Amino acid sequence: MNKIGVIYIGANSVKFTLMNVMKNGYYKIIGESSSDIKLAKDLVEGENISEDKINETLANVRSFKSLCNFSDVKEIIAVSTYSMKNSKNYDYLFKKIKEQFDIDVTLLSNEEEIHYTYLGVTRSMYVKNSLIVDVCGACTHLTCVKDGKIIESTTIPFGSLNYTFQYHLEDRVCYENLEKSIVTIKNLLNDIEWLNNEEYDSIIAVGGTARTLCHMDKAKKRYPFDILHNYKLNDYDVHKIYNLLKCKDFRQRCQIDGLALERADLIVGGLTILDTIIENAKCEDIVISGRGLREGIMFEYIAKHYSPIDDILDYNLNGIIDYLNINKAHANHVFNITSTLFNALKPIHKLGNEYNNVLKTATLLHDSGISIDYYHHHKHSFYVILNSSINGLSHKELLMSAAIAATYNEKNKIPLTQFFSIINNFDIKAIDCINILLMIAEYLDTNFDKAVNKLNIDINKDTILIKLSSHLNIDFEIKQVLKIKDRFKNIYGRELKVIQI
Repeated sequence: MNKIGVIYIGANSVKFTLMNVMKNGYYKIIGESSSDIKLAKDLVEGENISEDKINETLANVRSFKSLCNFSDVKEIIAVSTYSMKNSKNYDYLFKKIKEQFDIDVTLLSNEEEIHYTYLGVTRSMYVKNSLIVDVCGACTHLTCVKDGKIIESTTIPFGSLNYTFQYHLEDRVCYENLEKSIVTIKNLLNDIEWLNNEEYDSIIAVGGTARTLCHMDKAKKRYPFDILHNYKLNDYDVHKIYNLLKCKDFRQRCQIDGLALERADLIVGGLTILDTIIENAKCEDIVISGRGLREGIMFEYIAKHYSPIDDILDYNLNGIIDYLNINKAHANHVFNITSTLFNALKPIHKLGNEYNNVLKTATLLHDSGISIDYYHHHKHSFYVILNSSINGLSHKELLMSAAIAATYNEKNKIPLTQFFSIINNFDIKAIDCINILLMIAEYLDTNFDKAVNKLNIDINKDTILIKLSSHLNIDFEIKQVLKIKDRFKNIYGRELKVIQI
């Protein structure tokens, strides 16, 4: 494995990420930290970063460099947001970092920041026609993505930090200041011609304001997942939280569930920008991206040194299979058998291709729980799948995949009532329909020897006949499958028959 460190020096925070990159280009985060130093606060009314903030930044970099040395990190990539250019002494800070830690910091342009954030988003979720909104500390990047490609982009010179302190939104909000700030943002947006002429399927929100919004909305709804990436809400949810916050002072905001103390001063400013953009774009569907600029840097590194990511989900699943030492041949064989059964039985279960990613994830990772312990490994697979940071799946798809892989029989089903805010009874029926097919596929490859070469399915009025072709005697595998014929009949309403031909 190759260990890579990424340092991001932003207007509001300094962030570090330590990653393991495997031979196949799949990476896992093994260390991360963030410190809200608020470097650009000094630039709201001045021209230099204060010596205190420079020393605090150096102390943070020293800590991370020590971790990198201890972890045998081969390469450190350090970048800074373009907003640091507004400081007359930013180069002094960079020289200090070079002198003390032998780390070169690259000052990114706005275009480079947009590019890396675009990579972070589009290599971690499927994006067709969306507006990416990245509310940074001292600016906001707007990127129009059509058919997965950047069509237009621009940067407005207001972010959560400089906007907050310029219009005094950090504590009690004065109505006149807020109205003045909104007019400023609206005027800037009205000057962006392409922004007003496009229609978007969704707005993808990136950055600290978006993450904080997500935490507050999840706390408000008692959301059962502690997963941020690909979290979905709507424009009304955003507006409701924004209206709540702008009526409270700093002390009152600190009492709101999901709102971290270090974000309580900047959240009204950040949400004013985001809410105004959402209102201007007239888009209802909002998606939170937990992947941004740092991940984009890693995806570009992977494309350059390994291979480009052709498909988001396949990249993640193959990476996890290798990372957990899952038997790849067995996993693929089970996937192929399950897919064949699923497609042949569509006239009965009536589930469409929208379940393909669920089926693929559940089958390829059905043995992932063995990495914890063989006994009850199906139950272990449930939380391994949920907590493996699988990009390319919605939260519903992720939960359904985990539930399908975890169910070994009727007695040991994972209780799903706590997730009813995400799935419904139809989804549970789909879980059962796919799970029983996965179990058949598992039984047919019990010995990992790919005994079944081919299978055909005949659907009759009262029976479903599975005809198996094999170069071996597979009586044992067939007997295993027929152990679940009663459950199969409960789900599919037909008697299951299996023969070798």
